Amino acid sequence: MTTTSAPVESTTLDADGVPLAARIARPAGASRALILVLHGGTYDSEYYQAGDDSLLALGPGLGYTVVAVDRPGYGGSTAVPADRLGFDAQTKILTAAMESLAASSGLPLVLVGHSIGGMLALLVAASSATPRGVEISGLGELWQPGVREMWGGLRSDAPAIELPPEAHAGVMLGADDTVDGAAAARDGELMRPMPMPELDDVIDWADRLPTVGAAVTAPVRLTFAEQDKIWRSDDEAMAAAACHFTGPFAATRMAGVGHSIELHRRAREYALSQLSFVEQSIA
Repeated sequence: MTTTSAPVESTTLDADGVPLAARIARPAGASRALILVLHGGTYDSEYYQAGDDSLLALGPGLGYTVVAVDRPGYGGSTAVPADRLGFDAQTKILTAAMESLAASSGLPLVLVGHSIGGMLALLVAASSATPRGVEISGLGELWQPGVREMWGGLRSDAPAIELPPEAHAGVMLGADDTVDGAAAARDGELMRPMPMPELDDVIDWADRLPTVGAAVTAPVRLTFAEQDKIWRSDDEAMAAAACHFTGPFAATRMAGVGHSIELHRRAREYALSQLSFVEQSIA
């Protein structure tokens, strides 16, 4: 199967008076659905335009409109005040952006999120009946040993944290044979400062997941990366996350990938599986 990449345009979303920068790619003909994608921490929306196997490249060729938003505090959305960068405030902003998009487009909408973006996708879905489905990766309930403590050690009065590129790639990517040679360099190009307010909420995520999971009624698919160095992906970890969801839920583990699946050799396979989930969600 071949697809032709659609042009990616820059746009601004109105999130109840808060302007959010975004990238949008549309199909040549009528759109089947709208996919709103939320990037993780230390990245912005360019993460979903990382290459020919990204959602912004593949989605329009299969009939979907893809909107990748710069979350508050990132990319073109850095003007959002610091007191609105925690999870609760971001959830309200992103929910407003989502509902405005859904209303103006008239299309069914599915949320896709990576890492912190996945956490926020769940929080948005817990507060709104708009999403038809939620596909997430790069999160769970059980941390890898010592990682939660490591992130906690980064707390400070600084407005944001910046990790050395080599250390960042070491955490985000899997083994050398799972990525192309330029992956570490590309990861460094995509890196952005991480607002300190959302770091606090990440550290407390595992405590919050039970309540959030129980409140989401839309179908959820959680993809665990086999070589994730932040979250455990063994059977116990998958079961621990799954037990909190009372709505339709599926967990899958993808071999040969690290935390940032979209930067690995299996990125195309993963993106196509996400689009398959979208189709199932709107069917």
